[in-house]
Amino acid sequence: MWLLDRIPFYSIGLWPLRALWFALPLIAGLGFADTLAAAEGAVSITAEAGLWAGWFVGLVALLAPSTVSLTVVRLLAPSALAASIWASIWAGVFTAAAAGAIAATLVVLLLVMHPLTGDPMVNGSSYGPERRMALRPPAALLLGPIQLAWFLMFFGLAGGAILVAGGNYLIGLPMLAVGLLVLWRGGLSLHQLARRWIVFVPAGFVIHDYWSLAESFLVRRSELTALGPAPLDKGEILDLTGGAQGLALLVELKDKTPLALRARKTVQTFPTSRIMFTPTLPGRLLHEARIRGIKIG
Repeated sequence: MWLLDRIPFYSIGLWPLRALWFALPLIAGLGFADTLAAAEGAVSITAEAGLWAGWFVGLVALLAPSTVSLTVVRLLAPSALAASIWASIWAGVFTAAAAGAIAATLVVLLLVMHPLTGDPMVNGSSYGPERRMALRPPAALLLGPIQLAWFLMFFGLAGGAILVAGGNYLIGLPMLAVGLLVLWRGGLSLHQLARRWIVFVPAGFVIHDYWSLAESFLVRRSELTALGPAPLDKGEILDLTGGAQGLALLVELKDKTPLALRARKTVQTFPTSRIMFTPTLPGRLLHEARIRGIKIG
């Protein structure tokens, strides 16, 4: 991560993922062809319409990067992989075309989840002299809640639509209802993960973390003592990392400042002069801070 500011791949941005997503119908389409051909008319049409709709929405999201677009593609990418695996199982024969579809959608998923994709997508929502840089999600959310929410969305919507198209309304309609409910409630919650960032502004930088802070916190350049890697001996510190893996950074202020923290359904004030957080690209963040005249140390 420390060397990402020196790697030319960072400047390429989203274009490799965009190119692969654009080519998905050609690469993965053959993997779905046999399954769609063997399915009943209404089921085949529903599945094909869903695949094309998902591909088109994902393409638009990648061409117009933003925090909303990031949430959309991070829901669609695992759905594309699941659909390709589902199609190969449904066809009953594992062909080279099916293997190609699974491999292509797996590569798409890995690229979508990579920090080098998330960071420019988050920054797509910035304006003026801002520079937004994503934070890593809390570790506890990566161990089940995110996967469960996606599972209920995908199998509720995709499975429910297929069952309804096949005439099985008794099971299909409740599945669709569950999928739509989770998409509405769970989608909004998952979107908050894309809205966690550090944003550099002319006065310094802002810690914007919906999960931990009730209000965004502006770290003014004039009040900042140092910004750098968090030491092993942390001492008295406000930890906003949520146990996220990766290099944590420490902000040290001249004086203690009260921060409004979320505590279940209440808000608590915690005065501190040392704050720790975990960006997805710590090397790039320190590089940006250095460019903006913020002391690193």
